[in-house]
Amino acid sequence: MSIATMAMASLLLGGAPNAVQMPPGISDPDEAITDPTYSDPVLFWRLTSVPENPFEPDPYFYWPNAIVEGDPQPFLPTANSGETTISNAALEQMAAWAEARDSTALIVIHKGKVQLERYWQGTEPDLLINGRAITRSVTPMLLGFAIADGALKLDDPIGKYLPEWADDQRGEVTVRHLAQNASGLEVAPTKPISEVLGNKDLCLAYCGDVVRAALQYDFAIPPGTRFEVAQENMQLLAIVIERAMGQPIQKLLSEHVWQPIGASDATFQFDRPGGTARAMCCMRATPRDWARLGVLIEQDGRWNGHQVLPAGWADYMATPSPANKNFGTGLWLGSPFVAKRTYFEGTPGVIPQSEAFLADDVMMMEGGGFRIVHMVPSQDLVIFRHGGFVDNWDTAFLTNTALRSIQK
Repeated sequence: MSIATMAMASLLLGGAPNAVQMPPGISDPDEAITDPTYSDPVLFWRLTSVPENPFEPDPYFYWPNAIVEGDPQPFLPTANSGETTISNAALEQMAAWAEARDSTALIVIHKGKVQLERYWQGTEPDLLINGRAITRSVTPMLLGFAIADGALKLDDPIGKYLPEWADDQRGEVTVRHLAQNASGLEVAPTKPISEVLGNKDLCLAYCGDVVRAALQYDFAIPPGTRFEVAQENMQLLAIVIERAMGQPIQKLLSEHVWQPIGASDATFQFDRPGGTARAMCCMRATPRDWARLGVLIEQDGRWNGHQVLPAGWADYMATPSPANKNFGTGLWLGSPFVAKRTYFEGTPGVIPQSEAFLADDVMMMEGGGFRIVHMVPSQDLVIFRHGGFVDNWDTAFLTNTALRSIQK
């Protein structure tokens, strides 16, 4: 039978001659070519330029940069040799432990003085490094200014600021729900980079319109029901803040936080040249400036005695949220003790901790690969560690080693 005869027979039987079942992971082309994702030149560039390690991209992949303008000022003073308030033996133990666990930076600050500052693998004090999900603690800081200015309220429905969802049940999610990771929006399934159609998390990270990407996530469960660190939560929160305050997130951060604490220039990534900053991940700042943020929160929003964050806002950020006692508003909380913290309620924990913290007020800004800022207000202690993922991590080790060794 000829091909033409087979095609005619297929038509007579009600089938299309081009009807072919797609292999697993291959999108239906008729559906795919109608999706805006497939006509996105930024996405095309990213997919054809993926670095060897997409979770730790080379500098070129952060294009285009959304600059957070700083006002560089000297870093905190360093404790003189023999005058550290944490024992030298403990500091060296912390450094050795960190170095053995693929760390690139470790900064320990106690009572306003740098006790230890070490770098490995080519990292330097003024090098921009990727904070990954530490970034998700930054946007909630700016939320405090939006509330203090009267631009929005915590219990406002986000549909008030997202007209795209004004008549949608997703618009009933409140600002508070987003900030506390209890939005009820979907946790998109993890898919490989090669699977483009319907890959919502890929589009949030790679597409040229991050607003459209963030608005693609569906309603899943009633808001406030369950704690889930859904990728879209902090991006939507940033969009809400931008629309409420009438300025882009990078300018708000520069004006309200970055310049007042004397930080150097930092960067978010624009979704496209002149577009919207991706605020849900991967802000780059220097190791010292990540540590500055820790001091700012640990000092109740003050820097060098000057109130930077609205009064009381840092304390609110550290208040346990209804859906998760170990999470406040943009901050992880060290009490109560959990041997393995989870990012998604009801799923196995992934953040190992060998023992309870030796202080009840430990707070954390935490990103992938166990990069972390520990803050302990009662002991005036801040520890910043940056580096890669390791199997033998212990979230308690650095903080408790320092706490055990504070010299009275």
